[in-house]
Amino acid sequence: MSAGLVGCLDTLRAADTVETIVKISVAPQDSKARLPRDFETFFAQEFRTRFKAPGKLELSVVTGEEPCDSVGSRCAGAVLNIGAVAYVTARADGSLSMIDVVDETLTGNFADSVRSALEAISKQKAVPWMENADSIPLVVKLSPEERPDTVPSSRYQFKAKLPRYDLPFSYAVMPRAGIDAKYPTIAAMNGVEDSVMLAFTVRADGSIAPGSIDFVSGNYREFVISAIDALSKARYHPAHLGDCAVATRIRQRFVFKSPR
Repeated sequence: MSAGLVGCLDTLRAADTVETIVKISVAPQDSKARLPRDFETFFAQEFRTRFKAPGKLELSVVTGEEPCDSVGSRCAGAVLNIGAVAYVTARADGSLSMIDVVDETLTGNFADSVRSALEAISKQKAVPWMENADSIPLVVKLSPEERPDTVPSSRYQFKAKLPRYDLPFSYAVMPRAGIDAKYPTIAAMNGVEDSVMLAFTVRADGSIAPGSIDFVSGNYREFVISAIDALSKARYHPAHLGDCAVATRIRQRFVFKSPR
């Protein structure tokens, strides 16, 4: 986000703060796979002993708060947010490989702390026992939770206070011309179709933060690559908090239908 746009957000006065806990969740990347019993609990504990929350969080990504309109694009208020998701492969020897952290909320020092904790787990071979599996691809998410009583204490990481605003908020909007995601040539030749869902952060200037793009669903790698390539060239109408353009996080579905 440019200095001018950061300045605009800084001129807005928060109504209050939302006290939240940042929780961790651990799941297999393959939704059909199953983790060993208590794996998430033990992994969360190992992560917490190695994770160091930054002393100061430079927050800039805004999320709408209820009440919102029927399609959820405009809300009566908003809150600054924090979050990151990591993709790793757990190995039977207790290490991790292929560590990739998605910085969802453009909070670089937070994403770096997540990466450092995962690297420490790997170096110390502290991944929980995986029974008969040689490796398990995992998705590790860190996100805020306002209702701590709904989350097992083992998944708590740290407490945070997030500024909340009583100002009208509108989410980023796709450009009127749409997003030109090219139909992969090989897929077109074979009549293959797909639907790809991506989550990403739209910066205050309407551009997509490249390190924020996260795969949500889809079946074929070629379609995902095409959608990500299209996003890298796109310019959205940015979100607004009051009169200020701000960064926000949204999801977009790309539907590829055979041209035949």
